[in-house]
Amino acid sequence: MTEPDKIGVFVSYNHRDRNVADEVVQALTSLSERLDVFIDHSGLEGGDVYELKLSQSLQKTRWFIIICRGIKDMSWCFYEAGQFRAKLSQENELDEVRSRMCYLYDGERRPTQLARYQGTIIRRLLDVPNDDSPDYENTGLFNLFEIIIKRSQPNPLRDTTDKSVRRLMRDGVRRITHAFMNTSDVVGETVFQPRISFELPPPGERGSLGLTPGTPVHGYDKTLSQIFGIADEETTWGEIKRSSVSADKLEARWIGDVETATADISSKREPSQTEALCIARDGTLFRPIVARYEKYRNDAKKCHVAFIPERDRKFKLGMRTSLLLSGLILSVRFRQRILPIIDDLKSVDPAASMPLLNTFLKELTTIETEALEFGISTPEDDRDEFPLLNAFREGLVKQSLRAKIIAWTNARKLFFERIVGAQKNAVSPSEAASFLLNCLGDIHETNSTFIQKITEELLVAQQMAAAEDSQQKSTAA
Repeated sequence: MTEPDKIGVFVSYNHRDRNVADEVVQALTSLSERLDVFIDHSGLEGGDVYELKLSQSLQKTRWFIIICRGIKDMSWCFYEAGQFRAKLSQENELDEVRSRMCYLYDGERRPTQLARYQGTIIRRLLDVPNDDSPDYENTGLFNLFEIIIKRSQPNPLRDTTDKSVRRLMRDGVRRITHAFMNTSDVVGETVFQPRISFELPPPGERGSLGLTPGTPVHGYDKTLSQIFGIADEETTWGEIKRSSVSADKLEARWIGDVETATADISSKREPSQTEALCIARDGTLFRPIVARYEKYRNDAKKCHVAFIPERDRKFKLGMRTSLLLSGLILSVRFRQRILPIIDDLKSVDPAASMPLLNTFLKELTTIETEALEFGISTPEDDRDEFPLLNAFREGLVKQSLRAKIIAWTNARKLFFERIVGAQKNAVSPSEAASFLLNCLGDIHETNSTFIQKITEELLVAQQMAAAEDSQQKSTAA
């Protein structure tokens, strides 16, 4: 007896979907021994020339199935599909291209390149009672199996009303569906916080560790425009650094901290997180977090930095009391973190003062950022009142504090310029340190005055609030 001719089925896939392709082969060959399924990792033998083997396989192919599971690189699959379409054209069977060329996909939309062909969407089945549930028959994949069984030749390959055959078909649907859905490949994501990402080269490559000004940076969901005022979705680390420079020409503290963290990652150390805040273009405050990195086989790494919105730290009290409490906290911060640095500058060799000057800038900008968190900002022009002074009663105390704040603001601009100049070697550290100490000659006394006057005004505010509360209770009675 002559052996029946084999019916060719060609399965085209990206190699990341090999597990899915194996399940398709298993399902089809279990349905009928007449189905001869070709996939390159098992259909090729050592020494085969792929172009020749592909041509030979396609000549015997009646069904062409593409696995399209959300992976972007499908170019080789489209090439194989083109060869199959050319084969149908040579046989004057182009009218069958739609029915005999199939693709399996799991997206919400059909792949545009395959829209003219027969598509079968694979969906996860929820609440399936068991592995042999009849629910598997109400799927496009089950219908595709029926088509292949019934239309591969004039007579069906199997009796699809037979219970054992239908069980095999259901099992194939189940296995392929699970292979489609139970994989670790990422096909999309939803970003809930602003985020950027960049790649770090393998250690030793390009002569540096961590971020460089030319490192490409990708922004997610308008992060670059929202935070840095950069319109595109792609930029460089150098552009982000330039956009984060303050009016004082100071680089944001978090920039250097993130660079240090990425150098740690490149050196296979645990990265330290910044304590500084990033100020967006609209004044919103974010805390940059080096959230994670993905490691490549060559030891390069893709890092993700998330920008977490900073919580509102303003006191939930009356406006006046809130400002006074905030001012008191910041004045104490200044005493604890700034005044000791100034004392150290007085005792250190001026030529060796650069580390202390850098620490001074770092601590002062941290306190100024904290002031923004509390709602105490610098006025935009000379006509605006300093926010803290809005909490004081009119009088000599308020006038005196206003004069001290104006003097501090003017001096701050000048000594910041000198310190930045020292960082860029435009002036000597000794000159910058001497200028700073000259500007801040009475800073200890000024700080003590602020703490004292704020405390006194806060006590008055509390007494006034208590009197108003007592008056309201008396009126209500």
